[in-house]
Amino acid sequence: MSKKGDTPAAAYFIMMLALFLTIYVVLLPTQEKQAMMGEPITPPGMYTNDGVPSLGGYGEGYGNIFSDSPGFLQPYAVALLQRDLASISLYSSEEKEYETLAANVHIESTLVSKDKAEFIFDIDDTTTLQDVKLLFFVVDAKGEMTITVNGIKVLSGEITSDLLPVTIPKSVIGQVNRVTFEVKAPGLFAFMSKNTYTLKDVVVIKTFLRENSYEIRQFVLTEQELYDLNRMSLIFRPNCLKVTETGRLGIRLNGKLVHDAEIVCDAGVAEIDFSPMDLIAGRNILEFAIDKGEYTLENVVVEGDYSSAEFYKGHFTLGPAEMDAVQQGANIVLRARFVNDGYRKQGTFYVNGFPVYFDSSSIEFTTDLNGIGYQGENVISIVPDTPLEVVALDIFLA
Repeated sequence: MSKKGDTPAAAYFIMMLALFLTIYVVLLPTQEKQAMMGEPITPPGMYTNDGVPSLGGYGEGYGNIFSDSPGFLQPYAVALLQRDLASISLYSSEEKEYETLAANVHIESTLVSKDKAEFIFDIDDTTTLQDVKLLFFVVDAKGEMTITVNGIKVLSGEITSDLLPVTIPKSVIGQVNRVTFEVKAPGLFAFMSKNTYTLKDVVVIKTFLRENSYEIRQFVLTEQELYDLNRMSLIFRPNCLKVTETGRLGIRLNGKLVHDAEIVCDAGVAEIDFSPMDLIAGRNILEFAIDKGEYTLENVVVEGDYSSAEFYKGHFTLGPAEMDAVQQGANIVLRARFVNDGYRKQGTFYVNGFPVYFDSSSIEFTTDLNGIGYQGENVISIVPDTPLEVVALDIFLA
């Protein structure tokens, strides 16, 4: 029992207690409020700013690069098959070497005397030699001049700049070569005069073809592997060493052409699907060939799937702006959200052929893809080890 005069004090106490509880709930961390309301708990530091996800420890979000809902995924009876192949270096380009024979040359001839100039140059590798050119500047000229290489005439007459450079036939070139400049004497009725040539910067230009335009890689499949195989792909990242020269890449699988296209330097990861009919039990041969350019095919992987149904696969693109942000410290973040069914989630994300394992009882898995995401198109696959439902798969910068 309470006295009549105590009622206002009790009401005031209840009002103050309600106000305190309201302020307490407002100031609670997001995770604790979500727990009180029965909502899915966002990991510490994760928030949404106008629909843009961000992670604590990663900084402010830059927006989604990729979003999808893969749905319910079943584990496969056999794990994903992978064969790592060695990087492939392919190049076919011309390389020029310049050899200066003389800085200044003056040759003159009269009826009674003939002057000439001789020079020696070497060719170390005649097998890859494409051509040899002789170049010089005519400072002063009177009369006719003859140029011979190893005794074979390559140019004769009044020499002007329009006739230069002089291409020397490969048939007359050896490992050691002699170039002779000789001025023709004046005519009989010009016995008192002389013919002269003054040349400057006499240079031999040697062009060699440096190439390794063809390489072979191989991988082995057992009869059982081939029998169970559902699909198989070749994944690699082309690295263009000379972006000014674009060539074509041809790929053959066991003698059959499976790819023939121009190499795109900024396309990111390339993926080429094989038909199981083109594969054989035992040793499978991959042939790589280019027509020109200089390239390295990196992170070369042959990837196969033994399941009766194809595993989830998606593609996302990283442009120059995203890669610039990464260079300045941003992270490429992968975030997967699962249905909260109380079971453990296990499996592997494959990003451009690189495995990213996950094993978690949480409804969310987050990791960075730094170092395995490339400019251009990228490939992501999910191979579950337990049944799971992926309600959201996001890739973003943070």
